Amino acid sequence: MIIHKFIVHVLDKNSDVPILNDFEGKVNQEVEGFFQKMIKRVTRDDDLRKAVFKNYTENTIRKCCEQIIYDESTFVENSKEIAAYLFDVMKVNSDLESCDLAVCLYTVKEEKNVAIIKIDYKKLYTHSIEFVDEKFNIQIVSNEVGIQETQRIKQAALIGANGMNDEYQFRALDKDSEKSGLPSKFIGEFIDGEKIDDDKYKTKVFKTSADNWITNAMANDIKQAEDARSILNYTLKEQQQVDVVEFAERAIKDEDLKEGFKELMEEKGIDESFAIDKKWVEKKLKKRNIKTDNGFEIKGNLTDFEDPMKYSIKKNEDGTIDIVIKNVNFFEEK
Repeated sequence: MIIHKFIVHVLDKNSDVPILNDFEGKVNQEVEGFFQKMIKRVTRDDDLRKAVFKNYTENTIRKCCEQIIYDESTFVENSKEIAAYLFDVMKVNSDLESCDLAVCLYTVKEEKNVAIIKIDYKKLYTHSIEFVDEKFNIQIVSNEVGIQETQRIKQAALIGANGMNDEYQFRALDKDSEKSGLPSKFIGEFIDGEKIDDDKYKTKVFKTSADNWITNAMANDIKQAEDARSILNYTLKEQQQVDVVEFAERAIKDEDLKEGFKELMEEKGIDESFAIDKKWVEKKLKKRNIKTDNGFEIKGNLTDFEDPMKYSIKKNEDGTIDIVIKNVNFFEEK
């Protein structure tokens, strides 16, 4: 990855106007490393979504980014237009906080892209010291701090020239929107785009929703829950696509629970079969961690939990279960 240009604008909602920078930043080895880490952090984020522009021809952000890519001399002015546009959106949306906005032109795999990264302020606390009437008066005061190397990025967009391919036109991150399930003001109103529910997204939502549903709906029958979760993991690892109805028939015995599961998936937008994203599955289905109500925590590779020669559970008559770890040759204190 090569960092060509960057600039930072200050968007303070308490001000009437944004503070727009007239000078691009000086790229040196330290700054290049900083932006490389930040952009890689965005690209690797599990909540990064593929998206398309709602109005491709007239889209302001798209046009500014393409002008930057094709004519680098326009970098400062176009970045200022991007920042001013976000500031206007922020002023009428309470859930978009004050920030520093970084705009960066970079090349990866011989393709130029523009990264728009919203860097929210972190509030840190320090102390003030006054000497009043020959006595010390020490108080805790807040201090808002902008860019930090380890800062978690919540909202960002990565935009290339002429769209990235036929499937999507840019990629965008809004972690708050993904967590809440509410529409993203950053993507929907600022970029004027909409997210695509691709196979990776559907695989992630299906796995997460099914796990949570099994935990809650089958809380009174842990053995049944384990069987359903085993079928879930097998389906994701061994099959090429998921059919919700077929999965429900295999994994859930109770008819009422089957219907409840299908309704949940329909609410999540997964009402038809989809191809499983094998890269996501390979990355996410490696480890398992379970906690018991009597204080134990068991961690291990998912394959070991699925091996009946190493792990099993047994339901007791009183409704409790025994967790059995088998064929252990030795153990050590950690």
